[in-house]
Amino acid sequence: MPVKKYMRRGTSKFYFVPDIASENMIPTRSELNAGTEFSPYIAAMDGWTVSNNEIDTPDMADTYDSTIPGSDKADSSSFTFYEDEVTATLETTFAKGTTGYVVILRKGDVPANASMDVFPIRVASQSPQYTADNEAAKFMVTCSITSRPLQGAAVPAAGTDEVQTVTITGTPTGGTYTLTLSGQTTSAIAYNATASAVQSALEGLSNLAPGDVVCAGGPHPGTPVTVTFGGDYDGEDVPQMTATGSFTGGTSPAVTVSTTTPGG
Repeated sequence: MPVKKYMRRGTSKFYFVPDIASENMIPTRSELNAGTEFSPYIAAMDGWTVSNNEIDTPDMADTYDSTIPGSDKADSSSFTFYEDEVTATLETTFAKGTTGYVVILRKGDVPANASMDVFPIRVASQSPQYTADNEAAKFMVTCSITSRPLQGAAVPAAGTDEVQTVTITGTPTGGTYTLTLSGQTTSAIAYNATASAVQSALEGLSNLAPGDVVCAGGPHPGTPVTVTFGGDYDGEDVPQMTATGSFTGGTSPAVTVSTTTPGG
């Protein structure tokens, strides 16, 4: 049967996961989502393999030098990262002495595929690389593999995407409302907004990007608008948004947000 060949660049995904609760080192989808994917920062890497230190066992009965399996050992492992000119997020993530797990999805994020490797690590060193050559700025992180890695585990199942519903009651005839997610508040949303208008307002938040939410239903005020979280919030338990209304007309108009499908 022919081998279906592929290239790791553009396929394999690399995560730093600070905590894995399971003793077998298999992360849950929530733990994986809580980690940091650093694939786009990688310029080069070395190690991240396990080798066996075979033991020579020659004897006088044969001129062949036989061997037997010895102890396993992870090779010295490192990443060379591109530096970000503005932020130091990755430098902080891989600060010297940091412990956690490097999780490699060799064949990409394919749930149930047996291609996940998990390396428990402690960051041994972090060193900027200085050069006057015509190339991007980089820094190297060397990691100690602190215990036996887990190799060939199944990629965790995808989590459930959270759905929150925005409902206006009291039949207002004018006014606006805002939505707040994790301390970030949208611009004013019209009382009779369509789902696309609500989505545009949410995508204007600094903690949401296009693709992080998909809105459906509406238009207000007669029909609720559902907000489905994906993208960077895929399969995560998302803090429930809060809503503040400033309506006119109707009978005691109000706007509320409810979580109709918890994520995770």
